[in-house]
Amino acid sequence: MTNKSFVKIAAFSIAISIVLGAFGAHALKEHFSSNYMDIWNKGIFYQIINSLGIIALVLLEKSDFVKKVKVCCILLLIGIVFFSGSLYTIAIMKTFYTEINSVVKLMIPITPLGGTMLIIGWVLVPFKVK
Repeated sequence: MTNKSFVKIAAFSIAISIVLGAFGAHALKEHFSSNYMDIWNKGIFYQIINSLGIIALVLLEKSDFVKKVKVCCILLLIGIVFFSGSLYTIAIMKTFYTEINSVVKLMIPITPLGGTMLIIGWVLVPFKVK
């Protein structure tokens, strides 16, 4: 994967999170409890912040401040999908499909796995500074 690909994916991820934020604020607000709206918004927050982080890492590599951030970016992308994606899924499933517990049970361990990927991705960054 190239740096251009990371920037494109990160920008698309930010656009998706804005759409999901608007969808949550307008279409889902009357359905979500405050707890599930918080879960939804947490997914959006982490998706935007880490997507911006990917763009920043690519720019830092281009400016020769850090070296070879590909692994960090991959971990952050996987972390975004697992962490934020599982939060979106939990909020939707618990709100609209309360009888389907197997999907939620599957998502519950995926959330911390995604968070761990995000943490590892960022912990590696100081080792990439030139």
